[in-house]
Amino acid sequence: MPPDAPGRIRAKVEDGRLPLEPPARVWAENGTQGKCDGCDEPITVSQVHYEFVLADGRTLQLHLACAREWGAERRRRRGV
Repeated sequence: MPPDAPGRIRAKVEDGRLPLEPPARVWAENGTQGKCDGCDEPITVSQVHYEFVLADGRTLQLHLACAREWGAERRRRRGV
């Protein structure tokens, strides 16, 4: 995870690009070189790609560390 990823993820939660609501469905697979919706860096084929399907039908892809940071930020903001 890039050093500034936590700040990027906080900003995305704040402006709504990453939601506070938990995903409806989650799965993992090998990376596909797609961009991480958390840190904006590629998810390489040697990394695990976590895909989150949201209640509104949007799909997010994140690195494991970015997914953890997103979860932690959601919990902080929801007071959980």
